Amino acid sequence: MTRKLIALDLLLLAVVALLAVQVRREWLAAKTRDHAVLAKKINATPAQPLAPLPKPEPLTAAAYEAVAGRNLFSKDRSSNVIIDVTPPLPPKPVPPFPVAHGVMLWEGVPPTVVLSENVRGAQKGYHPGDTIGQWQIVSVDNQYLVLQWDGKEFKKRLDELLDKTTLVAEAPAAGSAPVVQTSSAPLVQSFSSKTSSGPGEIDMGGGVKACVAGDTAPAGAVVGGLKKVVSATPFGSVCRWEPVK
Repeated sequence: MTRKLIALDLLLLAVVALLAVQVRREWLAAKTRDHAVLAKKINATPAQPLAPLPKPEPLTAAAYEAVAGRNLFSKDRSSNVIIDVTPPLPPKPVPPFPVAHGVMLWEGVPPTVVLSENVRGAQKGYHPGDTIGQWQIVSVDNQYLVLQWDGKEFKKRLDELLDKTTLVAEAPAAGSAPVVQTSSAPLVQSFSSKTSSGPGEIDMGGGVKACVAGDTAPAGAVVGGLKKVVSATPFGSVCRWEPVK
């Protein structure tokens, strides 16, 4: 038994000795490799030049807009400026159109249109360029009347401007039925309440005089150097007194 233990101890001692030898060999080999690596010279490679850093942009006040916009204590931090817009004035109402009573068109004489500012207004002959109320007459023909107001032109048919309302005349006597008169006639030839058989007082231009209501002079009659001429128009027959040539 004792021999076996001694043999086992010797065997273990031999194993330890072999391990020690092997460890020393490995240590020496590692040391040799380290020395060889450290002793080897390495050629230095020149380093590449560094790229220049980009230049910073110059500072501008607009760059701080976001900072000012997020500053809760800044009065003008809101970039949305609200501008008070004054509401436009309402358009001016168009004044009432004048009432047409007739038109007279003759060669060599400016066209004449008989108008009044309202139904009961005084009738008067007007030429292009004249003014009646707020209206200025631009042009007139046998169908249309062009008026101007506030820089705007209005083209109206003459029959649209005729008085189509019903007028009630005064009663002739107490208790009698009123007499109703309608403006069925498209042309009113009365330029004055004076009844005469000669030229009236309204000058229509070029020495031409308008006829008066109830003129009984025949066509072609000469009174005071003026000759009566009767012409047919879309509104009916009208007369005028022209200078005798």
